[in-house]
Amino acid sequence: MKYVIIFTSALITEICSTFYIRFVADKNTIGMLFIAFIGPFLSLAFAGYMVESKKWDERLKITFSMALGYVVGVLIVVTLLQ
Repeated sequence: MKYVIIFTSALITEICSTFYIRFVADKNTIGMLFIAFIGPFLSLAFAGYMVESKKWDERLKITFSMALGYVVGVLIVVTLLQ
């Protein structure tokens, strides 16, 4: 279950980072403040599980889950922008 949580967290983080770039480009201060505020909460799953894991194979599985979440997030954003 923790891999699903990490995957989902990475997915949402990637999508939010795209929104942040758009907010900066549009000079939308409220949007930038919102993304800056929720960013640390989105990374809680990463930090908590990474600190909790003691073995490298576990850390590699966590990293793989994060990478897949970021990749799927990019694919979703690119699909929505087209």
